[in-house]
Amino acid sequence: MFKKNNIPTTIVLLGATGDLVSRKIIPAVFRLYKAGQLPDRFRVIGFSRRELSDADFREYIQGTLASVEGTTPELVSAFLELVYYSRGEFETQEHYASLATRLTSLDDEWSTCSNKLFYLAVPPKLYETIFRALAASGLSVPCGGDDGWTRVIVEKPFGSDLHTAKALDELLGKLFKEEQIYRIDHYLAKEMLQNILTFRFANNLFENIWNEGSVERVHVRLFEKLGAESRGAFYDSVGALRDVGQNHLLQMLALATMDQPREWSSVAIREKRLKVLEALRPVGKGEMAAQAFRAQYEGYRNSKGVDETSTTETYFKVRSALNLPRWEGVPIIIEGGKQMHESKKEIRIVLKHPSPCFCNLPDGGHHKNEIVIRLEPTEEIEIFFWAKKPGLVFENELRTLHFHLRAGDEKERFGEYDRLLLDCIGGDQTLFVSTDEIRAMWRFIDPIVAAWKKNTTPIETYTPGSDEIGRRSSFVDQFITHQHTQDMKKQIAIIGLGKMGGGLARQLMEKSWRVIGFNRSSETTKALEQEGMHGAYSFQEVIDALPSPKIIWLMLPAGDAVDTALFAKGGFASLVSKGDIIIDGGNSFYKDTIRRAKKLKSKGIIYMD
Repeated sequence: MFKKNNIPTTIVLLGATGDLVSRKIIPAVFRLYKAGQLPDRFRVIGFSRRELSDADFREYIQGTLASVEGTTPELVSAFLELVYYSRGEFETQEHYASLATRLTSLDDEWSTCSNKLFYLAVPPKLYETIFRALAASGLSVPCGGDDGWTRVIVEKPFGSDLHTAKALDELLGKLFKEEQIYRIDHYLAKEMLQNILTFRFANNLFENIWNEGSVERVHVRLFEKLGAESRGAFYDSVGALRDVGQNHLLQMLALATMDQPREWSSVAIREKRLKVLEALRPVGKGEMAAQAFRAQYEGYRNSKGVDETSTTETYFKVRSALNLPRWEGVPIIIEGGKQMHESKKEIRIVLKHPSPCFCNLPDGGHHKNEIVIRLEPTEEIEIFFWAKKPGLVFENELRTLHFHLRAGDEKERFGEYDRLLLDCIGGDQTLFVSTDEIRAMWRFIDPIVAAWKKNTTPIETYTPGSDEIGRRSSFVDQFITHQHTQDMKKQIAIIGLGKMGGGLARQLMEKSWRVIGFNRSSETTKALEQEGMHGAYSFQEVIDALPSPKIIWLMLPAGDAVDTALFAKGGFASLVSKGDIIIDGGNSFYKDTIRRAKKLKSKGIIYMD
C-alpha cells in the first residue's frame, strides 16, 4: 500500500473528457484527495481534443463529483484548484510538446520535477499512437533518482488475440521499462478477490483440502442482467469470451487456485498467478463441441452498432483443467453471459462427497459441500454443509455459514479505481496484470475464438432474462462428471522426437494432452517447445515432470537404443516405480519385447509394445 509522502505527483489524463474519466477516474482521485491519501503537492492535467480552458475543464469536472458522498463546496473548490487542462490531438506531435511545456511550467512553481502518471483513458486503437508520441516527446523519461518517476496506466483489452497482445507489449517494452507499465484489470482490485488471498493463506481452515484430493470441480461464473446496450459496436467486435472470459474470469481462477506465494510481494504473487494461467490446458479441436458452448440472446442483433448477421456470443461456458499436480484431473469451468436471469459473480469450489457417506437423504443421494466466494449480488463467502435435522428421525438437512464483507448498511468508502490509482502512485504492481499473464490468457482463449469463427460449433440462441441457457449448456459439466476416464491423467512423455515421435507429440497436444518430450538432439526439443510441448533434457527431468502413474512412450530405433534407454546407467528402469507404464512404439523384435517385459515386470512396471 502507498505510504503518503510529499513527492510532487501529477496525473495526466489522456482522454480527459471521456466517459471513463467522468464516471470512474475523477471520482476516485477526489475520494483519495478527500481522505488525505494523496501527496501534499498533487495535480491533475486533462489532455483531450475539445477546446477547453482550465476554467471550462474545472466546471466539467465539478459536474462529475456530484455523486461522491460527503462532498462539500469547500472541498470541491480546493480540489478544482489542482486541476488543469491542455488541449491536444492524440496524433499530433506538436500538441505533446505543448503538454510538456505546460508540465514544465507547473513543475517550476514547485521548483522540482514531479512524478508523472499518464493514464490512457482512450480506446485501445489509440494506444500505439499515444505510446509512440509520449516516447518521442520525452514525456516518458523519468527525471532520475528516487524522485520524478514516469508511469503509464493502460486499460483492458490488451490486444484482441495473442499476436496483437505480443505486438503491443513489444512496443511498450521498447519505449518503457516493465516497472513503468501498469495494466489494469479492475476486477483484481475488488475487495472480495483480494480477500481470497487472506481467506486462503492467513487461515489454516481449508488450504489442506484445496486440491485434487478433495475438490470435485472449480466453477467461475460472471452473469449480467444487462445486454450490449450502447456498447453494441464494441461488443460485437469482441464477444463475451474475450470481454470477460479472457481477463476477469481467468484472473479470478488464478487467485482461487494459485499456490501460496513465498512472500507478500507483487513479484511473488504475480508469479503464482502466472503459474496457474500457463498450466491451463487448451481445448483441442476434437473436444470443442463437448467443452466449449456459446449462445446469443434473442434481439441482440437489433442493438445499435451490431451486425444484423452477427454470430458474436453473448454467453459462453468452457471446461478445461490445470496441468498442475495440485489440480490434476479437476474440471475447471468458466462461464459468463449477458441478459441472464440474475446478476451473479462468484467462484464456486465443489468438494467431493465423503466416502463412506452418512448422508441419510430420502432419495439416497450424496452430500457435496461447497465453498462460494461471491462478488455479486452480495459480497460474501458462503459455506454449504450438512447437519442433522432437529427431531426424532435421523435425517440430514443443508445449512450454511456466511461471512459478509460489509456489516449492515455500511457503504464502500473506496472503489477499485481508488485502490489501483493509489497502488500505482505507490509503485505496487500486485493488482496489475503482467505481460506474461496476458500472453498466457490469450494462449488459452485464442483456439476457442478461432474455432468459433470457423463455426465449428454453431451458435445457439436464448431468451433474455431466462435461465434456460444454463440448463442447455449443462452437458459441459456433466460430461466430465460422468465420464469413466475422469481420473486418467492426460500427461505423457515421448522419448525420441523424430518424424514419428514429433508427429505423435503434436497430435496428442492437439487433443489437450500435456506432452513432456526428450530427444538426443536438444535443438529438436527446443523447436517443439515453441509449439507447446514441455521440453526435458535428461531422463531425470522427464521423471520429475510426470505425475504418477507415469506413462513413457519410446519412439526409438529398434535394438540397442531401446535397451540403452531402459537398462543403461540412469535408464528408465532405475527411475520409474511400480505401476508406471512404458510403451515401445518402435519396430522391436518380439523376442526382445518379451525379454524386456519380463525384466520390468519383476519391478511392477507395465511394459507394452
